[in-house]
Amino acid sequence: MRLVRLEGAVNVRDLGGYPTMDGGRVRWGRVYRSAALHRLTAADLATVEQLGLRVVYDLRTEAEIERAPSLLPGGVRCERLAIGGSAARTRELTDLVVAGRLAEVPPDFLTRVYDAMAETGAPTFGRLLTGLAEPDATPALFHCTAGKDRTGVAAALLLSLLGVDEAVILDDFELSAVHYTDPKMARLRRRLDGTDVDVERYRAVFGAPREALGTLLAALTERHGSVQGYLEEAAGTAPDLPERLRAQLVEPLGQG
Repeated sequence: MRLVRLEGAVNVRDLGGYPTMDGGRVRWGRVYRSAALHRLTAADLATVEQLGLRVVYDLRTEAEIERAPSLLPGGVRCERLAIGGSAARTRELTDLVVAGRLAEVPPDFLTRVYDAMAETGAPTFGRLLTGLAEPDATPALFHCTAGKDRTGVAAALLLSLLGVDEAVILDDFELSAVHYTDPKMARLRRRLDGTDVDVERYRAVFGAPREALGTLLAALTERHGSVQGYLEEAAGTAPDLPERLRAQLVEPLGQG
């Protein structure tokens, strides 16, 4: 099952099961993606413990972590790989919306955010993917605050190196609209009931639009020839990284 249902965290998903273009399939139960993990209940911790996680990669900034430290089962190693920028301002942007102080957001807001993130966060993405390729490095989970922007770009880069078709990668990205955006917008709508703030004006901030990630992947290919080229040139990853990731995370169809 792709969605891991937890009481205190949203958008927790297994990245397994996707077919690769060379006839394989991403292994289930090896890599998960999620939103923040600071509100896990006792039942949630038991569920997470059953995943057998070895490491959790936290893509949030130090300020985000201090405000909402993760709750994890004992024995799980936590690696901090901070990615900042506008994607790290989910809480601040939410507060501005509620206060009616956020100007209307342009439709291409996330397109710009992702492009800047790819430029400044390349070394961090490289460290994450290199870590996932290590022997005995999984099961692993990576997350940010909402589990859609920093986490969504990281998932796209990983699936691309594993040989998953871009249309499938974008399908996975859009699942955040169901598991994060729709509930988030509903909560904001309730908080702003009776005010003159139109929540829909801010969907560009809290959404997971297919075109934003698609534009980023096209830009990386245009600048570097491929996602692998981007990671080698901008992040300094080794040329054999895709091969090592596939050895760990891809199986022939019909297995598993």
